Amino acid sequence: MVEHTKLAIISDIHANKYALESFLRYNEKSFHADKILNLGDFTSIGPHPKEVAETIFADERFENIIGNNEMFVLGKRKEEWPEGVGPHRDWIVDQLNTELIDKIANIPQFKTLTINDKKILMIHSHFYDTPGTTIQDNLLIYQEKPLEEFIAVYPKDVDIVLVGHSHEQLYIKWKRKTIVNPGSISITMQPLTSFCTMEIGDNSLNINFKNIPYDYSKLKEDFLERNVVGKEFFMQFFYPFL
Repeated sequence: MVEHTKLAIISDIHANKYALESFLRYNEKSFHADKILNLGDFTSIGPHPKEVAETIFADERFENIIGNNEMFVLGKRKEEWPEGVGPHRDWIVDQLNTELIDKIANIPQFKTLTINDKKILMIHSHFYDTPGTTIQDNLLIYQEKPLEEFIAVYPKDVDIVLVGHSHEQLYIKWKRKTIVNPGSISITMQPLTSFCTMEIGDNSLNINFKNIPYDYSKLKEDFLERNVVGKEFFMQFFYPFL
């Protein structure tokens, strides 16, 4: 019998429940993923850190890793925090309960899955213990470094590298590795949610990028009513359509 697995790849939800709900409705109606691979940065910027965290922890299809924003929430590597992130981080912690924070603390920084003989690495931006890098750094491929240097960082037996952080959709096939960034579920500079679907068969790999609209009509109201710390900056620079 031919094995066939359907994966949805998502990243950078950034505490926007409306964008996440739009993706989940699409999945239930049109794709029916066996697993949802979440590449981190789900707790910050938006007004719904608790609702987003509760959603991903309640759904057994989710495979999660943390991003740099979860590192902030957990109080890790403070010397690398950008200026001004502390008050927003404290607001997020106030929104979350102890149980949710404990669950976030137990999520790995990267994860490797093997599906239908394909070895898949989930990573937000890079291995955080790479010498000379900070938790804020982008992948080498976003720093105009050669792909050879990027490939050398990862285990040779990894077939697919899934990355987030930049909010930009990306597909590269290089030296027997497939590199995919699904984009951001919520921060796309337009009221669109970006992600990708992946179907893995015994001898096939089919990847499709998606950009679908979501209902943002209550998003500004939520920023204001919940008094999100830093809301003026976030709405201006990440949600210019509000």
